[in-house]
Amino acid sequence: MAQPAKKKAATKTPAKVKKAAAKTTTRARPKPPKDTITTVGAGVPLEFEPAVASVIEPELPRDDSYLRLLLVLLISAAFFEGYDSSILALLLPNIQSTFHVSEAVLGITRIPIELGLFVAFFVTRLSDRVGRKPLLLWSVVGYTLFTALTAVSWDIWSFAFFQFASRIFLGAEYAVGVTMIVEEFPAARRGRALGTLLTFSALGTIVVGLLLGAGLQDGPLEWRSFYLVGLLPLLALAFFRRRLRETRRFLEEKAKRDAGQAVEKVPFLEPWKPQYRRNVVLVGMIHMLRSIPLFGSTAWWAFYAERERGFSEAEVAIYIIAAYGIGCVGYYVCGRSMERWGRRPTAMVYFAGGIFFSIVLFQVSGKAISFFGLMLAVFFGLGMGPVMSSFATELFPTEIRGQAAAWIRNWFEIAGYVFGPALVGILGDHSTGAIGNIGDTVTLLMVLQVPTIWLVWRYMPETKGLELEDIAEREMAVISQ
Repeated sequence: MAQPAKKKAATKTPAKVKKAAAKTTTRARPKPPKDTITTVGAGVPLEFEPAVASVIEPELPRDDSYLRLLLVLLISAAFFEGYDSSILALLLPNIQSTFHVSEAVLGITRIPIELGLFVAFFVTRLSDRVGRKPLLLWSVVGYTLFTALTAVSWDIWSFAFFQFASRIFLGAEYAVGVTMIVEEFPAARRGRALGTLLTFSALGTIVVGLLLGAGLQDGPLEWRSFYLVGLLPLLALAFFRRRLRETRRFLEEKAKRDAGQAVEKVPFLEPWKPQYRRNVVLVGMIHMLRSIPLFGSTAWWAFYAERERGFSEAEVAIYIIAAYGIGCVGYYVCGRSMERWGRRPTAMVYFAGGIFFSIVLFQVSGKAISFFGLMLAVFFGLGMGPVMSSFATELFPTEIRGQAAAWIRNWFEIAGYVFGPALVGILGDHSTGAIGNIGDTVTLLMVLQVPTIWLVWRYMPETKGLELEDIAEREMAVISQ
């Protein structure tokens, strides 16, 4: 008789457990162990370190066909960002010969040119009000106009003005493009999308090298022909602009504002409020310490190779095509590494590699070693672009993401664009410079990148596998502690 009673009790137990579970699952989710891997949404792996509450993904996720189209559209922004910057870097000796100026003057003119990226901050922050799509489209128009006008420059200062204006729109176009990638792609594919996008920035440099090797600078328009190529983005804009959509996260934020659930106009200093300030300063300092030596080296390598190492224009072109062609794989590897091992370890490895191989590049005299130095300096130094873009966007909520990224890129990183090339030109001038050569000046500046490794290791939060809403909730939880 005891057996039936035991069986009856056993049959009731699952029902009770099932009923209890049904009541509790809607109220709370048990905290998984630190090393537990779980999923949120459509099978996206999340590593809880620390554990965070799940946030429902925005409705109506983009289909794969649109995400592919979006990536193709934004690739042009990254491509011409690399292309335009590389014209000035690779054709610096030609521009110097046309306008008959010294290395110091070339360095000084980089200050007003790159200040265009500072002004781009005020343009980029409009994306949090008017939307990502319209700002991207108008930025393409502005960039194309002033890049074409650069081809008719009559002296070094008119050249500097037109390049200053083109940098305004180019900086806004690039920043909005990265923001759209971060907002539209799911966490499991975001790193690869950023890697693909930024790979085309390096391909822009390769195209300049190909045109240089083909002798375009020897034609009747000389170096000016390179800037006329900048008219091509208008063709892509005319063809694709109707297929581009506003990001889902911006539309949700706009709906909240329209319903009175959010502030209509995000204040200018919103990213500097206590809950965001730590991440703005942290990510900004990392960008600044990286950008000063990075852009000092990329702006002057071709000049250094020709004037201090005896390279010919053809050799510079071959090195750029081959070394950048192989080295730009670093962007893709960085994107995949971010997803597999995390943002922090990827950044530290890339920083260490970038510092070491950049010093090798500017200190050795052998051309074979220079080739491998250039290839690996590009792989690590420039190839870490995806993880840097991730730092500048993922740590901030949707309503201020555009502004926060603009503060980081157009205030902190602008220091590298402005002062990096200027310092190399002034300190490395062969007649009046305190150091007197380009190679040693760049090597000295590379020391600035060393603290970035410690900052990433000690203070940078890990966002591997987390959706943007989960990251925002975790950051707010950390602040409230």
